This record gives sequence, structure tokens and C-alpha cells, in this order.
Amino acid sequence: MYTLLSLFILIALLFLVLNHCRKRKIICRISCMTLTEKCCLLNQLAEPFGFCYDHRQDIFSSRTDAWQKDFGYGKLYDLASLSMNMVLDTEPVYFNYENKTWLIQFWKGQYGITSGAEAGIYHADRVVPPMLRGQTIFQVADDHEMLPMRIRLLSSCSGQLFCISHIHWWLTGFVIGYCISPSELTAEYTITFPDMEMCSAFLNSLTELGYGWDEIRLEGTTLRFVFTVPSVCESPGWRRNFILWKNRLFCRIYRKVTCPFSTTADRLLYLYYYLPFAFRRTICPRRFKKHKRYR
Repeated sequence: MYTLLSLFILIALLFLVLNHCRKRKIICRISCMTLTEKCCLLNQLAEPFGFCYDHRQDIFSSRTDAWQKDFGYGKLYDLASLSMNMVLDTEPVYFNYENKTWLIQFWKGQYGITSGAEAGIYHADRVVPPMLRGQTIFQVADDHEMLPMRIRLLSSCSGQLFCISHIHWWLTGFVIGYCISPSELTAEYTITFPDMEMCSAFLNSLTELGYGWDEIRLEGTTLRFVFTVPSVCESPGWRRNFILWKNRLFCRIYRKVTCPFSTTADRLLYLYYYLPFAFRRTICPRRFKKHKRYR
């Protein structure tokens, strides 16, 4: 009995020593890398998931050639968000322009252990009646239809989280390792439209949703509006609260495991070398995973 117990203790101690040595080697490896090397490697790892890393703001954003471009978007996609550990405020804005129904949709909230915001541009190939819009999968805007957009995301506790701008069809910004309730986030969106007709169509739909001129600013064909509370608020409910609590717990675990480092690049590379499965889950919430049947 004592021999077995001694053997078990010896094996446990050996495991702890080897694990400690492995962690030390990984920490040393990452510490010896230059910022350029870290960013290059992280972008290579994030590219298959459709994202890129911005070291200046320490955030991730979507690429214009992301594979998600092939699948468009529709209301049905958002219905599964809670099952994917995402608690979001969303504002879909439908309008008709050039004999098509367009959807410019906005999101802000919590994506697993990531806080962020999005703006996506989509359209149907025809005019869709209002009663059928929620059942329609809208196509992604083509390259020549992408628009200059900007997202500025602010937290009521931490101030500005990021400000990102790009000509895009799906502009995003994600801050990893933070858990913030959607109600504590304010997103400022700016879009420059190609002409006044499209701008006016979008503006009319936005005001019909209840946005007032205290939340909208218009300069030519450039429109900026502040998204704080969606026009249709989802009841908080126990499920949303539970998922937020669970995400906060996972954030603490993430920061504890990666505590030798402070920047997202270092933390994620540490996960990549030490816990690859955790890295994949962190870099790509389940909402954005590419299912095998699509490959």
C-alpha cells in the first residue's frame, strides 16, 4: 500500500516538474520573439478563421476575404446565439434600394470571453416584403458594394475599447479577455453611402425604428448613429444572465492561465503552444466556425 502511494506521489511530482519546465520553455520562447514575429504568426493562425490581429489596439477584426462571406446572414442565425455562449444586442435595419431589399445589421455584446461589436452589409436579389424579411437569408455585399464604415465601442466602466474603420462588408472589433454586459456597451457606427438615395433609404428605416436626431448625425452621405438600446429589447431572463456569469468565469480562467503575459498576442500564443484546443476556441467563437459540411 505504501509502495503504491509513494509511486503515485512520485509520478505526480514528476508530472508537475515536467509541466513546469514545459511552461517555462513556452514563456521563454514567446518572450524571445519580436513584436513583428508575434503578429505575423498570430495572423497566420487567425487567417483560416477569417480574422486578423491589430496590435495597435490589441484587438481582432474580420478580413474582407473571410470565409463567412459565402453564407450571408439572416435572422435565424441570431436565434442560436445564446446556445453559443453569446449575449448580444442587435439592430437589423432593412430598406429598399435599387430594386433590392438591403440589410445593414449591427451587433454589440459578449462573444464567449470576447467583448465586441459588428456591422454587416447584406442584400437580397429582389425586394422582399416586410413579413418575409425575417425568414430570408441575405447575400453579402459584393466587393464593389462594400462601404466605408467605422465602429467606436465604449464601455460605461472602461471608456473606449477600440475605434476601427475600413471599407468592408462586415466590419468587426473584438477585445479578448473581457466580459461586459451588452447594456454597458455603447457603439457608435459611421457609414458613408455612395449616394443620397441609399443614405436616405437607410435613414428613413433608422428613424422608423425609433432613433431620434439626438442619436443621429448626418454630413452629406455620411451618417453616424449611436447604438445603446436596441429598438426591440430582449428580456434579460435567467438564461442570458447565466451565460454572462459563465463567460465572466471563463474570462477569469483565461486571464489566470495566461497570467505570465499581459497583451492579447502573448496570451494567445501562450495558449497556442500550451493548450491548442483552448486557443482554437478563443480565437473563433462557435458562431464563426466553419462546419465540415461546408468544406
